[in-house]
This record gives sequence, C-alpha cells and structure tokens, in this order.
Amino acid sequence: MPRLLKNVRLDHSTVSQNEMYTFSLKHALSIYPLDAICTFIPKNACSSLRYSIAISNGFLKDINDIKWIDQNNQTFMSTQREISIASYTFVVLRCPYTRVASCFLDKIVDEKIKFNDNLGNKVNLNFNEFLSYIKSQNNSDMDEHWRHQSDFLHYERYDDYFSLESFSEAMKTLDVNGFKVYDTRTVLKHDISGIKRIDGDYSKTKADVIKNIKEEGSVPSYKSMYSDEEIELVDDIFRDDINLYKSHFGDRDLLF
Repeated sequence: MPRLLKNVRLDHSTVSQNEMYTFSLKHALSIYPLDAICTFIPKNACSSLRYSIAISNGFLKDINDIKWIDQNNQTFMSTQREISIASYTFVVLRCPYTRVASCFLDKIVDEKIKFNDNLGNKVNLNFNEFLSYIKSQNNSDMDEHWRHQSDFLHYERYDDYFSLESFSEAMKTLDVNGFKVYDTRTVLKHDISGIKRIDGDYSKTKADVIKNIKEEGSVPSYKSMYSDEEIELVDDIFRDDINLYKSHFGDRDLLF
C-alpha cells in the first residue's frame, strides 16, 4: 500500500510548485540496498546520516571522503516512486531547545552564517537577539539549520522516529534494519560533545565573546544559553516542534 505523504495535499497546485512538498522532498534520501528513505534534518546528526547513506550506497569508502557530502546533498534525493514504495522509513528529531542553541553556538558564533545590517556592517548578535530574529521570520524564509523540524517531514507517518538525545539506541536499531550509521560528529566538530562545557548565564552574551571562550577551549552549556525569556521565545517559535517531539518521546529528554 502506498505511503501517505504529508505536504502534497496542502496546496492544490502542480506538485513542482508546492513549496512545502518540494522542500521536504529535497531532504528525503534513498538508501538503495534497503529500499529505505531517511529524512535528514540539519543539526540532527545529518552529516552522520548523509555520510552513512553515501557509504551504504557505495559512493564513499571511508572517513577521508567526508567532505564529499557537503557538495552532494541532493545526490541521493528520492524519486516519487521510491518515496511511495519504500520498505522502511525513518527520521531523527531533536529537542528544539538544544537544536537552536546548538545552531547559535556553531553557525552564528563561528560565523559560518553571518548577519549584516542594511549598510553591510557586521551585526554581532547574542542568543536572545538571534531568537528574536527567528521569530520575525516566516517559516519559508528561515535557514534550514533553524527551520522547524516539522517542515522536513515528508510522510504522514514514518516507520521509526529516533531522538538525537538517544542516538546510540537509534544506531543499534538501524543496524538491525541493515543500515550502519557512522557517527561523524567528533570528526567534523559540529557539536560541543568534545569541548568542556561551562555554566552561567550566556543568553545575552555577544557571539564574539562566546567565540573567544570557545577558542580558549570551553563552551557555554546549552542550558546556560537560556533565561526564562529565551525559554518563552522558543516555546512560542517552535511550539509545533516541541509538541512533535513530545508526541514520540515524551518530555523526559527536553532541555526544559
């Protein structure tokens, strides 16, 4: 029986003009040997998943080829036929509080994504200002690293939903299903797992100050990026993602 798709009926136009459908389709990747579909979401171990899919599909050999994935996001994008008849589907979700804090500490603090004012001058944001900026955006205008996780879901329902907070368990389940996941987070240094974390209140600390802290070998913990004000902002901005996460995993692994 064909799998029901989430976004295709939201817009009664040609599928190619349905922004939500085409957006989620671009993040649905085929694992050829398994007839499986993985929806990848940026900041949710997506590099590990994309690398592992490339290995499984026979395109890469080992970790020395890891940079290849950055130029080939769409290489394994699923066809509509593969989407419809997939034997197995899965997605990895993440605590929304942690995901957006991780995005700030990685993409904004390290200046992988830069902000400029109307005159082209660099804008040095703090986390509170970053969240306020996100709140001002429409979903479709958001960078994919902080766009709502719910926007990436291509199916009404997946066979498996995994949480990044229990990624080791996800790897075991996927291995049983024939898909070996290679954890690239340490190699690529996309998270703070290997850096000493410090507590305090860094919610209003400018990005350049946090960058100096990182260069000295430490990084604010995710919780230290939040005061009550930032929690309320995330509750407002990402309410759908919080509800999505809780519907599959409860609230045990939510940061707040």
